[in-house]
Amino acid sequence: MSESSKAAQVRLNRVSPGYWRVILDNPPLNLMGPEFVLQFRDIVAQIESDPQLRVVVFESAVPGFFLNHSDFDMKMEDLTGIPQGPSGLEAWPDILVRLPRAPVVTIAKIRGRATGNGSELTLACDMSFASREKTRLSQWEVAVGMVAGTRDADTLSEVLWAALHGMVTLDRGGRLRPEELVVAGDVRVGLLRNRDDGDRGPEV
Repeated sequence: MSESSKAAQVRLNRVSPGYWRVILDNPPLNLMGPEFVLQFRDIVAQIESDPQLRVVVFESAVPGFFLNHSDFDMKMEDLTGIPQGPSGLEAWPDILVRLPRAPVVTIAKIRGRATGNGSELTLACDMSFASREKTRLSQWEVAVGMVAGTRDADTLSEVLWAALHGMVTLDRGGRLRPEELVVAGDVRVGLLRNRDDGDRGPEV
């Protein structure tokens, strides 16, 4: 195994017993490969099994990229050879199914591109905060005439409907201005302020 494959591409920071941060750190583009999936799956198992944990924030250590598409230079058999997860699905879809069912609040904190797998991870989280200036969410499959998989279509349609109704309700109540609400569906809570918020977590 090469040194690069041994490096921690997904790091876990246990800020407190009830609050963890999962840092995605596979520079320069935060591409997803087999080692990334294995490390991510191990952390998901820890999230599911810790009775004290309450909140998990997913964020990136790579400037400009939250989580990108798969690494197209990898050997596909290295990814498909990973055993199926407890859900019976392949490794990455298994993670995306298990996250929403975990007994914790999951939050995606996005300050860059969330393409393909990054968009899928965002949709799997309970809440998401995004930088207005830096965030770009997309499914690359659409641009090449493919249908995006991994539950994207049905999940996005559900949160889009909820977001539209949420905007109308909040706007009529005079609590938030329309520009403070994200109607696209991917981002279900709000926008990050244009500043470095250090370790204080996402704010709107």
